[in-house]
Amino acid sequence: MDAIDFFVMQYERLHRQVERNFLQRLSDTQLRFRPHGLNSIAWLVWHMARCEDTLSLALVGRPQVLDEGDWLTRLNLSVRDIGAGMGDAEVSDLSARLDLAALRDYYTAVGGRTLEVVRSLRPEALDEPLDGHRLRAAGIVREHASVVIEQREGQRKGQWLSQLGVGHSQGHRGQATTICLLQGIRPR
Repeated sequence: MDAIDFFVMQYERLHRQVERNFLQRLSDTQLRFRPHGLNSIAWLVWHMARCEDTLSLALVGRPQVLDEGDWLTRLNLSVRDIGAGMGDAEVSDLSARLDLAALRDYYTAVGGRTLEVVRSLRPEALDEPLDGHRLRAAGIVREHASVVIEQREGQRKGQWLSQLGVGHSQGHRGQATTICLLQGIRPR
């Protein structure tokens, strides 16, 4: 098994868990709930999808899913960045206005694109340097949150892939599970 196969195995498992445990199982009210000022599960899934959507751009220079189609209108949003640095009021607004059916579709579309891009890579491509300029030009982070990219200057594509494709989403999956527990919903 090479690094690509290992990533795909971990990614598919994680993606299925998010779809099954949150997107297919929870009501709209449960997805939008923000206990104690925490991010809602809807916001977390949107943020995970937005971060994953940058993988095609970062790895192969391909446009993001968000840029192919009318996703902003479908999602009922105007924000194009990944949400890093959003204030409390912005998180509440996004959580309330986000079209959840479109979120489910977007999450699925991003997952399909991620797998397509990753499966097209040669394992040695993972050692290539990440192009931070391309990511900054795409406006994926807000000015005051540019540290998200700056911290990754000099990283390899494989590091970006493992972090945003699995590690980052795994952490947010844990947060979403906590929000379920705070609502009295037992994890599966």
